[in-house]
Amino acid sequence: MNERIALGLTALLTLTACQSAGQLEQKPPTWTALYQAPWEPMANCIVARSQTPLVTVTPTFSAGSAQIITKNPAGGVLGTFNVRQVSGNATEVAYRSIYGGPDTDAGGGARNIADRCARP
Repeated sequence: MNERIALGLTALLTLTACQSAGQLEQKPPTWTALYQAPWEPMANCIVARSQTPLVTVTPTFSAGSAQIITKNPAGGVLGTFNVRQVSGNATEVAYRSIYGGPDTDAGGGARNIADRCARP
């Protein structure tokens, strides 16, 4: 049984190691949402909540936007958040996942993170 788990984990790490943020950005977002929250605190919250022992987070901030890349221990990209101010206090978050596109239920955990970060 442990051999199956190890083999499955190895296959997953190998698969995700083949992805790059650039490759993922070529795919349509898994989901997009508009929040009534300032973009910068929203992005900082997503960074903090996405970091886990098995997920590293690399944020890149620029004027009015941020790209947040999540990676597995092998360095493979798991997903990207694109956070941008659209007007005043409105922030758009687009998430792309290696696990599927818009017609899948992939990225549910990422959506929960963003939803929680939008709450005051």
